[in-house]
Amino acid sequence: MTTIYHQVGIRAALSDVYRAIATTDGVDHWWTRTSGNPAPGGDLEFSFGKVSVIAKVTANEPDHYVEWTVGGEQGEWLNTRICFRLDAQDDQVMVNFEHTGWREPTEMLAHCSTKWAVFLLSLKEYLETGSGKPYPRDVHINHTVFN
Repeated sequence: MTTIYHQVGIRAALSDVYRAIATTDGVDHWWTRTSGNPAPGGDLEFSFGKVSVIAKVTANEPDHYVEWTVGGEQGEWLNTRICFRLDAQDDQVMVNFEHTGWREPTEMLAHCSTKWAVFLLSLKEYLETGSGKPYPRDVHINHTVFN
């Protein structure tokens, strides 16, 4: 199994960082249009134009940890886990991110690793300035469907 790891420090209140990750309204501001139930056991849908990712909320510990397990019928993201661990440190919150459970390293994994970095910087920008760059306004790294 392969894992994507990233870390970003955000100068914002821990509760604000948590809300940006753990609520559909929050995720809308830095990643992509999101709908569903963000409570543990709930299902979320992340929309990228004509493509959607469905995930179950497998953990949601206020101000500490959020985890989504990707469902569906097929695809490289199937059964992967998207994890956010939050650690308040001095004047920032460290967001420790993992997208784990990839079956093998592929070009899609490389693409997603870069895109997760782009979106985590969008999260930082959203919380520190009030305006992120969610899909489709994100930084495009190539010309595929997921940009």
